[in-house]
Amino acid sequence: MIIHGIGLDTSAKVAFQSHAHTDHFVNGDVIFSTRATKFLSHLKKGGFYKAVPFGKGFYIGDYKAKLYPAGHMLGSAQIYVEFDEFSLLYTGDVKWFKLRTAEKSRFRRADVLIIEATFGVPMYNFPSPKGVEKGLVAFVESSLDRGKTPTIYANQIGKAQEILKILEVHGYSVRTSRNIIKVAKIYEKFGIKFKNIDKDGEVLLREFRVPKVGNFLSELYVSGFGNLKLSNHADFWELMKIVEKVRPEKIYTVYGYAKEFAKILRGFGYDADPLHTGVGLGKL
Repeated sequence: MIIHGIGLDTSAKVAFQSHAHTDHFVNGDVIFSTRATKFLSHLKKGGFYKAVPFGKGFYIGDYKAKLYPAGHMLGSAQIYVEFDEFSLLYTGDVKWFKLRTAEKSRFRRADVLIIEATFGVPMYNFPSPKGVEKGLVAFVESSLDRGKTPTIYANQIGKAQEILKILEVHGYSVRTSRNIIKVAKIYEKFGIKFKNIDKDGEVLLREFRVPKVGNFLSELYVSGFGNLKLSNHADFWELMKIVEKVRPEKIYTVYGYAKEFAKILRGFGYDADPLHTGVGLGKL
């Protein structure tokens, strides 16, 4: 969406990119992001990125702004903008609970909140990250005990590195793809080290789009939609906590269950509407 000429995860002359997943890539004369998002994005695209540290005031167009951690993946950011008529917090993709390889999310009061709704209905109630870790380790141990290769499928940017770190903490070596290793090397530039990558690793970590390789494997799909619910998105109840923390006067929901989440929020007394990401909010 574009607000007063500023693209929020939308291409514009002046744009903000919340993180380095390709569905949030933008183009513009200048793209504001964190330094980690800049490095990760440059693995797949060009563009002039203006890197801004978390919490440091800057101008985006004619307006004062700050970035706050979103908790979705390394470098993921929310943007807070002080427009003439109102203050705005745009979350991008966001997570309430702390993950091992992402900065802990922080939220602040704003007049208007634009919040993702990827899992914005009550049926999405994920276990805690620690609970999911136990499930992941149990899968690996069970597979090895049965003489099978534990094979995990995950998004190559963000989720794969989270799994790598979890497996490192629990003492498992991992063999994985060049693409996942390239991303891991960027993570290491920002202090997140992986000492368990090994061409003969006992666990196989693969990208989602890679075809299965045989029935000697024991397979696990890691996603909010997969059979192990390690999600780097907020579930419904995390989203509700974020809304309560921000205390906005107006809420716009985007992505996923935007329509349903807005309806639920209205039931709780909030002024909430779904927002199509291609529209502008210049009259907000």
